[in-house]
Amino acid sequence: MKSLGISWGAFALAWLMLVCTLGATTFAQQNLVYIDGNITTAGQNAVIGMVNDGTGKLTPLPGSPFLTGGTGVGPASNGGDAQWDSDQEVVINPEGTLLFAVNGHTNNFSVFNLNSDGTLSPISGSPFASNGPQPASFGYKDNGLGGGTSMMVVVNKDADPLQTPTAPNYTTFTVSSSGVSTFNTGSTFALPTGAAPGQALIRHNTPTGFFGVEFMSGKISSYKVNRSGVLSTTNSLSVPGPKPLDVGAVLHPTVRGLYLALPGDAQIGVYSYNTTGTLKFLRTVANQGVSVCWLAVNGAGTRLYSSEPMSSSITVYDLTNPKQPIQLQHLTVMGTGAVPAHLRLDPTGQFLYVLDRLAVLHVLNVAADGTVSENLPPLNLGLPSGTVPLGLAVLMK
Repeated sequence: MKSLGISWGAFALAWLMLVCTLGATTFAQQNLVYIDGNITTAGQNAVIGMVNDGTGKLTPLPGSPFLTGGTGVGPASNGGDAQWDSDQEVVINPEGTLLFAVNGHTNNFSVFNLNSDGTLSPISGSPFASNGPQPASFGYKDNGLGGGTSMMVVVNKDADPLQTPTAPNYTTFTVSSSGVSTFNTGSTFALPTGAAPGQALIRHNTPTGFFGVEFMSGKISSYKVNRSGVLSTTNSLSVPGPKPLDVGAVLHPTVRGLYLALPGDAQIGVYSYNTTGTLKFLRTVANQGVSVCWLAVNGAGTRLYSSEPMSSSITVYDLTNPKQPIQLQHLTVMGTGAVPAHLRLDPTGQFLYVLDRLAVLHVLNVAADGTVSENLPPLNLGLPSGTVPLGLAVLMK
């Protein structure tokens, strides 16, 4: 049977090809990177969203930058930078549907729907009060409170030079599937004034808990969280060497290990922990740079990367033995007076993103042996003069 001169067989084939084409278009993956701009103009902080073309070249997503509705944290009059020493200022849930970003000066955080094309849309009610001064880091866990209820730990750093110091804390929130974040009554865990915590690392494959990196107090602590989101201490260790301790802590992805940057004595601390989250110090390894600060580990757990802002450098370690990192490479990044800080490997493992305090992003190529090279000039993020961007998150969507 024919209709309008086209056989049903040819029509069916054409329809199948159209469906396949539409499907490929709908589900084509993008290699995405997001940065908290930390813009200090009132109400103008924004998240920068970009897509990697596969060669390391980045282009903005439509509508980027995406306003958070809050305000970033600025410089101190005395030149101090404790307010910027943090990590995980931007996080994405495992499903890739929600993005969270801090607004340090307005004491709140923003939640966005992460759309299928990578663009961001603020959820209703965002931004949410952080229940403390200067939110600086997130620790997110799906089903962290049980019964399908997700949990967010917010680190309130209390180091904003434009706010009167009160008390830093950790506070937990219940997070709905739509991103609505509700403060858990009684969950605020106060720290000593001046501790300036900068990171909350959620533990892998263990009862709910996290490691808190307490920058100015020179401590790393392990906490457990009950089903109501209330915290208690498992153990707390003073780190070796002089204070301050920096915020560069990262977990090994396959064993119970943790690496901690120790800028005061140019070393990286190596720790283990047991199933209850109890931390144990193992050793330190030397770092060739000046002021080792931020860390990243590849997905296989075979390479460790560190940034050293004061020497404009990146160091690569072999983790064949996770308890004994061995230096493979020490590289100076491009740019006069470069200040490399936050590190993230892209989802493919082919690129290492290095966020620079000079408001540029370095995109380094990662070789098969894990060593890196910088083949593209640093990307200017287009931020207002003097702005220090904070935090990186990556996603394949």
